Amino acid sequence: MKKILKITSLFSVFVLFMILMASCSGYSFYKDWHKAGADIDKDHIFEVITLEQAETKKKNGDVFALLFASSSNKESVNVVTSFQAQAEYLEATDKTIYFVDSTKYTSTSLRNEVRTALGMQDVPTDGAPAVMTFKSKAVDVDTTNKNSTRTGKFIVNGEIQYSSLASYIFRELK
Repeated sequence: MKKILKITSLFSVFVLFMILMASCSGYSFYKDWHKAGADIDKDHIFEVITLEQAETKKKNGDVFALLFASSSNKESVNVVTSFQAQAEYLEATDKTIYFVDSTKYTSTSLRNEVRTALGMQDVPTDGAPAVMTFKSKAVDVDTTNKNSTRTGKFIVNGEIQYSSLASYIFRELK
């Protein structure tokens, strides 16, 4: 009987250890971006997804916004902060902007994979932010395509106005 109790106890400790290890590993958007300088709370509007999940959302005709960026890029940190601030200002903290970490896609072949999966015009290699919106299985706005009429609405003096883009995402993108 003692042997069974020992085995059960040992098994329980092992399971608890595995659960703790699983919860400690993995990517934390908040920790990564907060450490990089983004002004966001633990409860934020961003949801981390894979490139494959983003491609599936597009193929399904979902309406959504996607940020493709890296926390190592200062402009990306500013975009994350701006989007979070706009969501709070517009009382749209129930909205979601999906996030794909661009640091995984710096090689040429992987950038081609991003182009194919999302239809992104010019995949950044330096972690610079690329914001895309999708409607009806198609690209609506792609900040890497500054010649697009839809994207042009958010450009002033050659610079993307991320706060205006955020307002569009939170108010009009449904």
